Amino acid sequence: MSIDTLRIILYTASAVIGLLVIYSMIRQKSHLARYFFCVALCSFIYILGYASELGARSLADIRFWLSFEYFGLAFISSFWFLLSWKLWYNHNPRFRMIVFVFVIPTITLFLVATQEYQGYFYRSLSLSAASGHCFVIIEKGPWYWVQNIYQFLLIIISFILQLRSWQRSGGSYSTDSFWILLGTVNLVPWILIYQLGLSPHNIDLGSFGIAFTTLFIAIAVFRFGALSSEEVLLYSIFTSIDDGVLVLDQDNKISEFNTAAQKIFPWLDVSSIGKPISNPSDAALFNLAQNQKIEKMIELSGAKRYYQGKFTQIYEGRSELGRIYLFRDMTESKLLMKRLRRYANFDVLTGLYNRRHFMERAEKALCQGQKAQKDMAMLMIDVDHFKNVNDRFGHIVGDKVLSAVGRVIKIRSKKFGIAGRYGGEEFVVLLQHAQREEAMEVAEGIRKSIEGIAIEKRMIPVKVTVSIGVSICKAGESTYNIDELLRVADSSLYQAKNRGRNRIEV
Repeated sequence: MSIDTLRIILYTASAVIGLLVIYSMIRQKSHLARYFFCVALCSFIYILGYASELGARSLADIRFWLSFEYFGLAFISSFWFLLSWKLWYNHNPRFRMIVFVFVIPTITLFLVATQEYQGYFYRSLSLSAASGHCFVIIEKGPWYWVQNIYQFLLIIISFILQLRSWQRSGGSYSTDSFWILLGTVNLVPWILIYQLGLSPHNIDLGSFGIAFTTLFIAIAVFRFGALSSEEVLLYSIFTSIDDGVLVLDQDNKISEFNTAAQKIFPWLDVSSIGKPISNPSDAALFNLAQNQKIEKMIELSGAKRYYQGKFTQIYEGRSELGRIYLFRDMTESKLLMKRLRRYANFDVLTGLYNRRHFMERAEKALCQGQKAQKDMAMLMIDVDHFKNVNDRFGHIVGDKVLSAVGRVIKIRSKKFGIAGRYGGEEFVVLLQHAQREEAMEVAEGIRKSIEGIAIEKRMIPVKVTVSIGVSICKAGESTYNIDELLRVADSSLYQAKNRGRNRIEV
């Protein structure tokens, strides 16, 4: 094949690549378009420059076109690596990595541009003539090998990343990942033949390799939509969704996940792709049946977050491809339900059970005590002269008194039974498994503790005392119920008030 024919091929390839440059610039919405644009632009510069070099007639012209070529050639493998990184990891590399990747190519470009003044890249350049054309004879310098080894390493890493991306997409030949991978594989033999000195007239076959790679890129772009805006739309939705999403393939290996899933499962990272779930505490979550609850609690910044999961089977025809797990943050709903349950069951002012919930709990406790043949006791507690406290000091002080009384009752009765606010300034305590002496001891402890409460209003001490009525249900007295215990306790309380208050009556 003549040199002129080779030049026509290269010029044609550069024109096709130029169209790809324009197309990728138009399709900037795709998450790969930026890197396609840079790869295509560098390839365009390199191939156009080499085609012009083959037609050069003097050493000065060849020097010029060599410098022109390296504005593209020095950076092609770097941009190809960044494209492969983006293809596999689905996010842009960090700025530090980008700077690192371009350090050696930038030095190479400088050394080629100043080759007349130093011999680090080319030791010497000379001409030879054949078939009416001039060919450059290059004596390679030390940095030439640094650049070429560096380029080859980037191509190998790009190949690995593209291979994994292709495998992740199912290993189909009808995907853009496959054709991009094929483009990388195509480059290797062309580069090796040239570096081993097997090309005729020492013609750089790398440019022809890139020309053929252009064909594979074009197939990936135009046939399989590598720069499709629909693809980036789906990618953007997947990565930006607030719910955690994790995809398992048919072999229960991790296929994909989004950023939200990493917050829920911190062990998730890019190395998890293609591997089964190895974390023992979480593996069980992904083995539950579809109708079972999937719940996960984590701590973020010292606060507990609650997640509820569900999954959907993925099918292609009748073949199961895997499962998509969706984890929704239920923290606010769970806390709201907890607050509602508290409001429904507890008295807000004192923190004790409200009357309804106390009666429900007390009924159950009494039944259990009667079955177990245990004594039970009921305390009815009333704040003495509470109306006078409200009238003299106001309702704010009155609320403080009730809150303090409730706190004492809660602490003193916690180990022995169930306490609640019966209404107004009245409180009730059901003592489980308590005989008469024990009931009196608990009641006396409550009375003395409340008597010691110190609440002041404008430097005037507010004296707080309580009267307590006690009723006892002996083991085996099955005729007793909560209403009867409360009636007897209320009667005892009435006696305590009539006999001077701040006392206990049984």
